Amino acid sequence: MESKLFSEIAVPIESPFGFKPGKESERDFTFDKEDRFKDYILEKDGQSYDISLDDNGQWYFFTSIECNSLDELKLTRQIFRPPYLKEEKLKLIDLMDNLDIKPFYEGHDKAYGHVLSLVPKLDSVSAFNHARLANYDGTDDPTIIKKIYFIDNEYKGEKTRFISGFETRSFATVTENEHYAKEIHLPGNARTYLKLFVYFSRYGVLPSQQMMPRFLGNLWASTQSLNTSANSALLKDEGIE
Repeated sequence: MESKLFSEIAVPIESPFGFKPGKESERDFTFDKEDRFKDYILEKDGQSYDISLDDNGQWYFFTSIECNSLDELKLTRQIFRPPYLKEEKLKLIDLMDNLDIKPFYEGHDKAYGHVLSLVPKLDSVSAFNHARLANYDGTDDPTIIKKIYFIDNEYKGEKTRFISGFETRSFATVTENEHYAKEIHLPGNARTYLKLFVYFSRYGVLPSQQMMPRFLGNLWASTQSLNTSANSALLKDEGIE
């Protein structure tokens, strides 16, 4: 698992067809209102796929993609095929084509993304590599940002770090805590935090009053070029050499 990167993806889409109600589940009190997102499923060829409708009427397609490198990670967010990638296999585009899902164009050719990386020791990962993950940069992308902004937590001596991308509609979680990664993050937090991020990015409102989401919202605000509301006392920064 440590060699894998786990990319959680959210694509704004045109209104879909043939969807069904999602599974009944207990209310997620992460959100301040019960209907911030309503979850549904699409079924095809015996497989189920996740779509959601937010309380502003926008639909999203959610999926998770495992990858083995930064270059693979970068391509997991591609929702429109540019000419220079005409020969490249793009898993997300192929999947949406198969499901007859149409991306909603809003000035971007990439989806919202939240990547998880499980590492042996968090402090051994350089700020440069943290930035690559958070910004979904491939190995051939130029280095523009010279800092990372992040928040840390620690549980039983094992660290987890949340790093914000800079105007990339993406962020990263890097952890040395395998229990958190497998039992908490991948089953729930990866998608929940991405929903919060999408809502915050699109509408400028964080739909939660919980402490951790509020800290994340402050972190995301700190790397938005036109947002001056972030509280620097609630996050850390580190230069990239």
